[in-house]
Amino acid sequence: MFEINLVPDVKAEMIHAQKVRNFVFFLCFTVAAAAIGAVVFLVAIKAGQDIRMTSQDSSLKLMSEVLGEYDGLDELLTIQDQLNKLEEVGNNKKVLSRVFNILNTLLPTGEDRISVSSLDINLDENTLAFEAQAYAGEEPKINYRVLEAFSKSIALMRYDYGRYVDENGNEIPTRCIVETQNGNALTENGAIYALWAKNVKGCDPSKVEETATTIDEEALAEEVEAATSEEGSDEAVRIYRTPRINQTNKADDWYFMTNASGGRVMELDGTISGVPHFESQCIKYSGVVTGNEAPQWGSTNSCELAQDPGIQVSDSTDAVETGGDRVLRFNAIIYLNEEVFKFSNKHMLAIAPTGKTNVTDSFIQIGEMFAERAEDVEGEK
Repeated sequence: MFEINLVPDVKAEMIHAQKVRNFVFFLCFTVAAAAIGAVVFLVAIKAGQDIRMTSQDSSLKLMSEVLGEYDGLDELLTIQDQLNKLEEVGNNKKVLSRVFNILNTLLPTGEDRISVSSLDINLDENTLAFEAQAYAGEEPKINYRVLEAFSKSIALMRYDYGRYVDENGNEIPTRCIVETQNGNALTENGAIYALWAKNVKGCDPSKVEETATTIDEEALAEEVEAATSEEGSDEAVRIYRTPRINQTNKADDWYFMTNASGGRVMELDGTISGVPHFESQCIKYSGVVTGNEAPQWGSTNSCELAQDPGIQVSDSTDAVETGGDRVLRFNAIIYLNEEVFKFSNKHMLAIAPTGKTNVTDSFIQIGEMFAERAEDVEGEK
């Protein structure tokens, strides 16, 4: 079968050109229609935004007029500004009472001792300037030796602070924690602990409905004192300042105890869960297991009590105390870390290199820290 094209080539090309033209026209019309639709859509959005902005301007103008007519506006703004600064003021507030507790930890007592005769406290510069006298009661009885040992020990002094938490890690209100009784730190076999008045309303952080209610602070303090007194301490929860590790009885050892999730109460990285405990901001614990033996635990304290230059001693001279003992009288300035006095740093603890500790904020046993100024030795300057 044969097909014969009777249409000339010119005619065929013209038909093809018409098809292309029609397609181009259709495409241009479609693009133009889409563009017009987009413009209409954008114009509608712009109009809506203008209407909304006009409405907001009217609302702002009305609110401005209402505020302008309020007579107590200046007082309101002042009070609001003061409220915003309350937290800042609280964080910057300093606790003066910690000075005596820190000195109680710093100064050696016993056969070798240092007594302070005058003290000048500068909380702005975090310094303690004092006149004191050193007495050597142990061999070799050289008073300069006591002063030298005291000066070198300053660089080794540390401090610690943090928060007490329940078994779920919720912070326990400071007002519900008691760390001393009869002026003495609570200790058991050398381990420091605190008493938590858990059953007093407003003291259990897991009971949101109690902590959210208005609390009578005075009444709460009385209830806490009663719950943690010597007679009522059996009702309070004991929380140890340091982890319960290396215990003779494994049933009491946090490494061998299990929490509610089935894990260890204290992991080798120092993480504690499942028991009320103290979360230190300075001391970190870690353990290493060798064989089947119990872990070997270590700790590091990154918080130095003194800051550079530590201590500056001047004007040391021989003197005689009231009782007739020869002493070394001297003047010194100790530069303390600014974190030590901050009110926001709770449960502050000063730690001496010998392990001697003293809970600040509440420990009030000054003892023989202060003494009368020693007299110059006759014939000596």
